[in-house]
This record gives sequence, structure tokens and C-alpha cells, in this order.
Amino acid sequence: METMNELTRYVSDKAKQYVEETGEKLEKFPISIVDFVIEYVVNGCHFPKHFTERNMVYDLERGKSSLAMACVDIYAKSGAEGQTSHGENGVSRSYESSWITFDLISHFPNYVGVL
Repeated sequence: METMNELTRYVSDKAKQYVEETGEKLEKFPISIVDFVIEYVVNGCHFPKHFTERNMVYDLERGKSSLAMACVDIYAKSGAEGQTSHGENGVSRSYESSWITFDLISHFPNYVGVL
């Protein structure tokens, strides 16, 4: 992959596939979730200013399945945004995080500048 758009399309398609493996049918995975996850991870990586989009995509594509699972993580929490537990119609769920589960994104690089 060379562009962020290609990565976004891949992550969206993979997230849709993961959701459909649970038996739920989706026409299309919500792109707003994919955009949020990629932006969240990019911001957490603290890429150096000299990095081009191609450099960022190169680093991110090594974890493209993790990006897709992070999208599914957010998708599964629909209706429970900002909560670490949610109950509805006798079904209770609890989450490690109110956003993206840390284990899904912990292996992405974190570039730290030198002071």
C-alpha cells in the first residue's frame, strides 16, 4: 500500500469481514469509525514531521489487521460510547477501555522526540 486511502479501504473491508464472521450482515463498514481509528493511531504514533504519508502508511500497514479489529472494537460499543460497561435487554457487557482496547494498538510505533 502506498496511500492512506488504500490503507483506509483495506481496513474498512477487513473490519466488515470480521463483523460478518459473527453472522451480522453489513452493506458497508462505517467509514467514520475507520477514519477515527486511523487518526487515533496516527496521533498516538507521534510521527516525525519529516515523515511523508508513504512513511506513515508503511509503519501502519504492518498492523492493518489490528487497525481493523480496533474498528470492530469501536463498532461493537455502539450505543455505549464512553462507557466501560453497558447493559441492555438483560445483556451486560464490560470493556477494558471506553475507546479502543490498548492491546490492539500497543504494538504500533511511538516516535518520541529528543529534547
